Amino acid sequence: MLTLKSVDSQAKIFSQLPVHSYIDPNIFEIEKKAIFDKYPKYLGHRLMAPEHGNYQVLDALNQAAVLVNNHGKMNVLSNICRHRQALMLENKGSASHIVCPLHRWTYGLDGKLEGAPYFKENPCLNLESFPVEEIYNLIFKQTQKQTSKNIKDAMEFKELNQLLNFESYKLHSIKIDHYNFNWKTFIEVYLEDYHVWAFHPGLNNIVNCDDLTWEFKSFSSIQKVPFRNKNHAQSSPIYDIWKSKIYEQNGHNSPAFGAIWLTIYPFFMIEWYPNVIVVSHLIPDNTDQCRNIIEFYYPEETILFDQDYITAQQAAYNETALEDKIICEKMHEGRRLLFKNKQEDMGPYHEPLEDGLKHFHQWYQSEMSAYL
Repeated sequence: MLTLKSVDSQAKIFSQLPVHSYIDPNIFEIEKKAIFDKYPKYLGHRLMAPEHGNYQVLDALNQAAVLVNNHGKMNVLSNICRHRQALMLENKGSASHIVCPLHRWTYGLDGKLEGAPYFKENPCLNLESFPVEEIYNLIFKQTQKQTSKNIKDAMEFKELNQLLNFESYKLHSIKIDHYNFNWKTFIEVYLEDYHVWAFHPGLNNIVNCDDLTWEFKSFSSIQKVPFRNKNHAQSSPIYDIWKSKIYEQNGHNSPAFGAIWLTIYPFFMIEWYPNVIVVSHLIPDNTDQCRNIIEFYYPEETILFDQDYITAQQAAYNETALEDKIICEKMHEGRRLLFKNKQEDMGPYHEPLEDGLKHFHQWYQSEMSAYL
């Protein structure tokens, strides 16, 4: 067990973060300035509103904004009426105008107020329009401190050249998972494969982490693992069903890969598996609470004709997500107890299975160093 005096020197050796980084509310307030406000925020994908008039209310902005397709231009507009501040649209749909249900104030798809019943003159109170950048059809809310070029560069790995266009894919569904632990703990578990063999018997029968490869950029990384052809000694019934569906969709041949996981720090992730793409965005709510917004995309043919594949894949995904939740909860509770007892501890990194974890820690420390 480390003493408090030795933790700083050990952190430099291991790049590990002291336990108060996960527990102390003051650190969370610093992160807002040093990290959260600095990086563009993922809002959604063009496939959420692919045609003129389509809209999707954005959970990433707590439903206070809506993504609208206006003749091909993707606008992100306030979803709160300028008259009496009522929430207007819900979920997703298609409309020629945005109409407040309370007093019928009517806005164009560009956010301009077009009608205010019984007002002699147009009050000219347009909806707020948020500045966004569209990169590979992914919509990011701009910040003044980080340019779109950074995000584009962070995605441009050779492995992803043919994968980022989502060609022939459609959005199927969106779900939100709520967690009671620090956001960094989620990212850490996402960025290490050391636990897969021990805690994910189902996933471990789909991917082979013995042949894991990494690629890194300044604030992003990708993990690639091949498909496991020979069944592992341990698996799970849920993953066995999905594996059989994978073989069925691929003509009983092995797919090109088992999984590719892209992480763009601090919060954005894309996962590629056979015949499915999962986009997720982590939102920290406070020191020990966060939520993950998860979007499932499948080939249009799968959505139309193979619901069994979607059911099997999402069941497998949810099994692994639940297992990861348990891991994160145990890590957070251990750190909370160390913090409560005024103790510190940190261990070494496994190479290569925890290379991504080390890279994330180094990035985090570089971002926070000027504020601590």
